[in-house]
Amino acid sequence: SRKSWIEENFCKRECVKFIPSSRDLHRCIPICQVCQSLIRCCCGRLMGEHSWQESLPPTSLCPGPGQDVEEDWSIELHTKASPTNAYGTVDFQDTATRVCRAKYARVAVDSKAELLLQLMLREWQMERPKLLLTIQGGSENFTLPPKVKQAFTKGLITAALSTGAWILTDGINTGVSRYVGEAVKTFGSHDLRKRNTVGITPWGVIENNMDLIGRDAFRPYQPLGNPLSKRACLNGFHSHFLLVDDGTLGKHGCQQGLRRKLEKHIQIQKIHPRLNQGVPVVCMVVEGGPSTVSMVLEYLSNVPPVPVLVFEGSGRAADLLAFLHKQTAADRIGDVFGVDRAEASHLYNLLLKCMDHRQSVSKTCFRVWHIGIRHIEYSHSTKSSPAEQLSMALVWNRADIAQKDILLYGQHWQVGSLEQAMLDALVMDRVSFVKLLIDNGMTMSRFLTVDRLEELYNTPHGQADRFLHHLVEDVKQTSLPIGYRLSLIDVGLVIEYLIGGAYRSTYTRKHFRAAYSHLQDKVGIDRRRNSSTSLSKQIRGLKQNSRSLQDLSGNNTLSPGLVDPLLQVSFNFNDLFVWAVLQQRQQMALFLWQHGEEALARATVACKLYRSMAFEARQSSIDDDIAERFKSYSLEFGQLAVDVLDCAFRQNEQMAMKLLTSEMEAWSHFTCLQMAVSSCHRPFVSHSCTQTLLTDLWTGPLNMRKNSFLKIILSLLLPPAILLLEFKSKAEMCHVPQSHEAMLFGLDSAKSVPGHQGTDYMMFYLAFLMLFSYVILVKMDDQPSVQEWLVILYILATAMEKTREVVMSEPRKLSHKLKIWFSEYWNMSDFIAILLFLAGLVMRWHADPYRTAGRIAYCLDIIFWFVRVTDLLAVNKHAGPYLTMITKMTSNMFFIVVMMAIVLLSFGVSRKAILSPNEEPSWVLARDVVFQPYWMIYGEVYANEINPCEDNDSCPPTSFLTPFLQAVYMFFQYIIMVNILIAFFNNIYFDMASKSNKLWRYNRYRYIMTYQAKPWLPPPLIILSHMTSCLYKSVYSTSFNTSLPELYLGHEDRKKLHEFEEKCVQAYFHEKSEGPQSNIFFSNVFLTRVEEMCMVMGEVSERVNFIQDSLSELDCQLGQLQDLSVMAVDTLTLLSASDSLQQEEARLAQCRPVQASRHILPHSWTLPHRNGADSDVPNMRLLMTKSCKSTPPSLVKGYTLFFIPEIICLFFWGFDNLYLSFNLHVVLTCVCVFTAMERNNLMRLAHDIPFTPVSILGEEVSIYSLEEVPCNADPESNTVSSWSSRGLSAMLQPLFSEEGSLDGGLRRGCRVLCTWAERDVLRPGHIYVVKAFRPEVVRAWQRYFHGSTALQLCLREIQQQRAAQKMMQVFNQVKPNDMQHSPRFLDVSLVLWHSNGQWLTIEKNMCGHFRKYNNNTGEEITPCCSLEEMLLAFSHWTYVYSSRELLVLDIQGVREELTDPTVIMADDHSRGEMLFGPDNLGHAAITGFLQKHSCNVCCHRLGLTGQSYKKNPIL
Repeated sequence: SRKSWIEENFCKRECVKFIPSSRDLHRCIPICQVCQSLIRCCCGRLMGEHSWQESLPPTSLCPGPGQDVEEDWSIELHTKASPTNAYGTVDFQDTATRVCRAKYARVAVDSKAELLLQLMLREWQMERPKLLLTIQGGSENFTLPPKVKQAFTKGLITAALSTGAWILTDGINTGVSRYVGEAVKTFGSHDLRKRNTVGITPWGVIENNMDLIGRDAFRPYQPLGNPLSKRACLNGFHSHFLLVDDGTLGKHGCQQGLRRKLEKHIQIQKIHPRLNQGVPVVCMVVEGGPSTVSMVLEYLSNVPPVPVLVFEGSGRAADLLAFLHKQTAADRIGDVFGVDRAEASHLYNLLLKCMDHRQSVSKTCFRVWHIGIRHIEYSHSTKSSPAEQLSMALVWNRADIAQKDILLYGQHWQVGSLEQAMLDALVMDRVSFVKLLIDNGMTMSRFLTVDRLEELYNTPHGQADRFLHHLVEDVKQTSLPIGYRLSLIDVGLVIEYLIGGAYRSTYTRKHFRAAYSHLQDKVGIDRRRNSSTSLSKQIRGLKQNSRSLQDLSGNNTLSPGLVDPLLQVSFNFNDLFVWAVLQQRQQMALFLWQHGEEALARATVACKLYRSMAFEARQSSIDDDIAERFKSYSLEFGQLAVDVLDCAFRQNEQMAMKLLTSEMEAWSHFTCLQMAVSSCHRPFVSHSCTQTLLTDLWTGPLNMRKNSFLKIILSLLLPPAILLLEFKSKAEMCHVPQSHEAMLFGLDSAKSVPGHQGTDYMMFYLAFLMLFSYVILVKMDDQPSVQEWLVILYILATAMEKTREVVMSEPRKLSHKLKIWFSEYWNMSDFIAILLFLAGLVMRWHADPYRTAGRIAYCLDIIFWFVRVTDLLAVNKHAGPYLTMITKMTSNMFFIVVMMAIVLLSFGVSRKAILSPNEEPSWVLARDVVFQPYWMIYGEVYANEINPCEDNDSCPPTSFLTPFLQAVYMFFQYIIMVNILIAFFNNIYFDMASKSNKLWRYNRYRYIMTYQAKPWLPPPLIILSHMTSCLYKSVYSTSFNTSLPELYLGHEDRKKLHEFEEKCVQAYFHEKSEGPQSNIFFSNVFLTRVEEMCMVMGEVSERVNFIQDSLSELDCQLGQLQDLSVMAVDTLTLLSASDSLQQEEARLAQCRPVQASRHILPHSWTLPHRNGADSDVPNMRLLMTKSCKSTPPSLVKGYTLFFIPEIICLFFWGFDNLYLSFNLHVVLTCVCVFTAMERNNLMRLAHDIPFTPVSILGEEVSIYSLEEVPCNADPESNTVSSWSSRGLSAMLQPLFSEEGSLDGGLRRGCRVLCTWAERDVLRPGHIYVVKAFRPEVVRAWQRYFHGSTALQLCLREIQQQRAAQKMMQVFNQVKPNDMQHSPRFLDVSLVLWHSNGQWLTIEKNMCGHFRKYNNNTGEEITPCCSLEEMLLAFSHWTYVYSSRELLVLDIQGVREELTDPTVIMADDHSRGEMLFGPDNLGHAAITGFLQKHSCNVCCHRLGLTGQSYKKNPIL
């Protein structure tokens, strides 16, 4: 059992002797409890944590007499091995996204590697590795860059899954193992067998390792460790764990030795049973410390060296190895690892040794993972031969590597290496490699030999191999011995058995059997069964020269398949295609179907083979899944055949019909149509192309469109009237096949019309039935009458025709001929009818009673002949489906009839026994049992016999039971069983009605082909046709058979037909490639490439930013150096003048007063302002300091200051005492006059930095915004709103959309797109709305504002929106918390349009349904939601909060984003100035609001009452 095997072969280690880790000997005797809790053993455990079952704990830590004071702890001397007690399954608890479980086992550090591999393969059932990826790196947590992490995790799992690799890590939840676990979590599989991520972890460092103790246990594990603990948790996304136990606790590194032994043992295992190569091992280095460098050196020093993939960019050891791979340097070692100089020198030597194996080290970054593991695989096999490299890529199933790195032009190959690669690819079912080798010149005629083909058939392939042996046993009717090797003759028998009919395989024909027997005698039967070396391999072994890949496409005079002159068999894709079908390799079969000729034929052959295999699987009671799989494969190839036929029919109808009827020499001279009919492929037969061909076959050369129905009837009745008919030309009939008789005798067009033949046969048959009916209805004389002689002649002629059909059929054996002939139902019916008639005819010549028996035989025989008429109706479009329904009902009603018979017998026997207790033994009893109960099914209840005692006759005992039994019988039989039968028939009817059209078309083929193969004269005149054929045969010595008509083409015509078929296949795949599935595929490829390009662009962007930052830093440093140089020059100048009067002059020159000049204000900013006295020097200095606050110190010195008064609108806001002030301030603006150094610096930057001008769409504008600045004048208010001192530039492009008009009563609006903005004053790429006052509004307000009227109106519009915004902020703070909405007003800025000097306002564009909740006259909407109630209540709240001075109306916007409010102030105009916009209606608006406003729920919750304000003194 697994339990005993694991415990017998694996052990654990426990420390049995306490050796203190501290050299300071403790002398407490006995050892106190404090010492036991402080002093640890060299194994890492305290004294109490040791197991003292076999010895006593030490009483003193002092060494005894004769003992070594400094005894070193070792695993061999101080630990004891015992059977492992921890193995089973661990269930990780914190992985909520998926169920993560892993197998684990606690093993000793000295365990054998072969036992560990056996544990993983046999007990844990892991798949054999094809590649071993061992991950080395940092064990502590470190951070990978996001892009490096994403590429590493995705690339690692993609590489592992594509090659079937094992991944070995430390298995802990820190360091590089954690990143591997995240990769498995994100991209890995749920199946443990497919994950194959093995963690080799020290037992002593695992957190909560005692929870894992148990034999074959299922242990939950919580991978959340104590942050203060030095132990580590297991990573929950590994599939298997080897917990290495060396007896220590809390010590890392003990697993490395066992891990290396396991890696070396796996490396010597075969990568595949067919190959002699070992499993490749690749080491990956991600980050890492000093121990990682030693590990890399160990890998590189191995023989052969293990390839090391260093992941550049991950940090520390990996970066150093990557750097040293390019250049050697020891300066950074101490800084990177934080070690002293001696250890850094040691690491330097180790790194140099690693670089001695430079050819085995691969420096890579995360971009390498976008091509999978190609770099790893190629670096591993650089020293291998091309054949070995190709074999390795074949095992990994990486055709992309083989194409790009191995199968190169000019590569030389050993003789036979590519043939062996093709054989391995076929055996391993590597479709991509087979395609690659074929594309590079491999030909089937060179590759396929008898030996190789038999080797393919005898390669074990699981269920497919067993099923094929089962078919051979069915064919041979014997059991095959164990180890039996299939021959091609056995395969041929299986093919004939599956296809059936008269099909003969190439492998079973006489010439092949003779050549095959000769080859067996030459090579030896025993050698062929015990050795896989073929004769062709021996011949190739005699050759010494090698040939290159491009030579494969050249001509070769000696083919390996034609070694012996007797075996003149040329194998091709057909043989390989049949092998793929019989071996159930569907993808390989689909690929091989595309190559070679006769693609349509191969599709129908595969459909037939799979259909027959599905039938055999059901008959043999094999797994139902196999039968269903065969059925699905058959349908897939059947649909493929229909699609190709449809594509061909759309391109060229005549060529498509030639494909149906041209004989296929490679397929036993069958036609595609015959093969489709034999496989019951109804969609193929009912296709328009097939039906058009059948119509042409039925009508022959007769042109039905130009001949009326009366002409045709007249020609049937009067043969000379045939001359009146019109016929088709030979060009129109080139695609129609002809029978052998028509070709041999050159029959004219009228005689070769199957439609005429069918009509003639039908007329003669009806006449025969009339004569036969007359014969049996009248008195039979001693001698046959004329009518009877005609009937006898007709039936004898029919018997001769049936005999000829059997004798002239294609199979060689008579038993096979009869078997095929009797497989047809009507042939069986005709045989019984003829046999019964001949028996009656023999008895008819004798006297009575034999003559009477003969007459009775006649009477029964005519039934079969009348039933035969239904076959004539099968071709009818309306009657045919009904006949099919009757046939299906009759064949499927068997079990229901059996159940009805059981009920009938149960009632009939009991009834007869009760009513007739005194009957004597007689056969009449059997009739009486079923006679009356049978007729009761149809409603005859025999009412006068229900009560037998009614006539007072002798009444049998218990006769009263019969009425009760009859009632029960009638209920079950008449009501239940009969209705079940009717329902069953009804189900069949509706099922068949849906297929009636296809059934009719399918039966139409059989009917037409039947008359196509018949002689041109009906019975009894058919004898004349046979006599003519025999005469022609004797004269011309020509033989012919009765096979179905085929289209015989010459070599050139056949070549053209194959070219046409190949074009149709290509067109089909082209149409398929443009379908939705291909679009999805190309979309996925496009998305992958876009992701790759995004990663590359991101990397480029990071590098550009880094370069820019570096240049900026360098520029700053250069500027500082220049500042220092200027200061040094100034200092030297001052020092030189210290002894003279020039020192004072220099000081005065440097401290000359700053001059100020006043500039005239712009005309548009003219407002009442303070006088010049207000602009005193301290205020100027204060303003100068504020304005130059962000200026670097290096640029402050040496400025010449100019005072430029500008208009600044300061908006002071206080909510306790609300007031507005609109003042002018003279603001100090610094105009910098740079020093020479700074001027040179700017000039250098302007000339040296390359600049490519970019054209930006739009028009230039300046944006002025309101900014919040600290308020010193009003201590109660924290900030005030102040206009910016200068405008920021932006580029705006007007948009003309159809979203809706933005115009209002006072202003017009337009949407604009921001294409560029300075300092993010606007967001480029976003849409904004600019608004300008209408000209008539500006003209109306010019009497109030004599300067820039538009500017003043815009300033006041912005000012009132800021006021409403401030009040909304306070409203959102004081409203109840359960009022969830938080509306806000948009920010508005001032815009100066440079092109026309126009002033506008700008705000963010709102998307959505725009609503207006009230207007500036006080009218409001009826609220329908909580948001609308809140906004209406906000207007009410502003009136209350401002002490009845302000009222915010005209609230409008999209959801919670609002804009364009109106702040109503009753005395705005009475003060002689306008603080807010021109839409302020003052007292009238407040009155209208108080009258029209209806307080809602929000008003009441805010404590607002509307009634008290009607008496307001202000109003």
